[in-house]
Amino acid sequence: MNPLWRLSTYALAALAVAAIVAALYFRGDSAISDARADKAESERDSARAEVNDLKAARDAEHRKAKEAQAIAVKYEDEKRAIETESARTVADLRAGNLRLRKLWEAQAATADLSRAVASASQPDDQAADRAESASRIVRAAAECDAQVRGLQAVIEADRR
Repeated sequence: MNPLWRLSTYALAALAVAAIVAALYFRGDSAISDARADKAESERDSARAEVNDLKAARDAEHRKAKEAQAIAVKYEDEKRAIETESARTVADLRAGNLRLRKLWEAQAATADLSRAVASASQPDDQAADRAESASRIVRAAAECDAQVRGLQAVIEADRR
């Protein structure tokens, strides 16, 4: 055998081994790059999902705040209407357009027992007091009803 041929065989073998090592090295780098790319993609998807969840939560919070604001506005409107109705009730009672039940008119009936005493006494301030008391009772009941309706609307909106 020729020594030159033997040397070239060794050289070819060395080149083949070097090529195999290089191929394995680049294959390993490729696998690492693929793993990094997969991890980056997974992190990107997680970040997108988190952003979407936060956006949905914020939108739900804004919607509930708007609903609560609408309920509060309606409640305040009802309170103003109750004040107006209360004043109208007092005016109607004083004008005689609205009458109280007999239970509330007991003082007036007692006062009518003696016309002589009634004419000698001061004007009937008790009638005005009864009218204002009736108005306060009606207003308090209406305000309680409005408050209950408002609170129930808040609860219903929260459950949706």
